[in-house]
Order: sequence, then C-alpha cells, then structure tokens
Amino acid sequence: MEDRTLGELYVEGIGWYCDTLEPHSIDWSKEKKVKGKTAIPEGTYKVKIGWSKKHGRMVPWLQNVPHFTGIQIHTGNVPKHSAGCILVGIESANCLMDSGIVFRELMDHLKKKKDIEIEVTSESEDGEMP
Repeated sequence: MEDRTLGELYVEGIGWYCDTLEPHSIDWSKEKKVKGKTAIPEGTYKVKIGWSKKHGRMVPWLQNVPHFTGIQIHTGNVPKHSAGCILVGIESANCLMDSGIVFRELMDHLKKKKDIEIEVTSESEDGEMP
C-alpha cells in the first residue's frame, strides 16, 4: 500500500522479533519529506530509553535521525498512528495487531541492554530494493 511501509524487527541473539509499520518510505535522493507521512531514512541509529509525554510511558528514542526529531518505537496499528515513528506488532492485512503486547515484551528485553542500536533498511524479502 502506498501510505505505509511494513517491515520486520530483528533482535541480536534472538532473530526475528516482530513486524513493524512506518509511514510511506521514499527515495531521499528524488523525493522530499511530507510531514507525518514519510518514513525515516535508512541508517543505523543509537537508541535511548526515555519518557514519552505523548504516550505516558518509557519508550525507545532513536537518536540523530536526519530530517526528523522525536522518533520513537511505540504501539500502533495503522499509518495514522505514526508521524515517522516505528510501530511494532504482528502484521495482519497490512496493519499491526497485538501492538501493546509486542511493545511491552520488547521494552522488557531492551531495558536489560546498555548500548542499543537499530538499523533501518528498505530491502524487500528477496533482497532487492522496493
């Protein structure tokens, strides 16, 4: 679907952990960011756990994301629940289900880690760019 980017989250030492959903992914060399409707650029980002006033809980915050501020990993089911953030859950019919359960389990795992990084790529299942 044009308005969303579905992906997968892998955790070191575990492998596949959950599915992800972000807004539409763009080719940054040809397109411009549309506020609230564009996925973050590919890259490796440090992650810090901190309080989210908006969500009323501790969440992972991606650090130094080009063109964006305040990027978090949090709960949600459809693109309108994200303004560039990464939503976690289990994919079903191009949406995410069980987001709250998956998020709580991910946070339990991440709280035990000291140096957290996330790599965002846009490779499809066959290894080709979409």
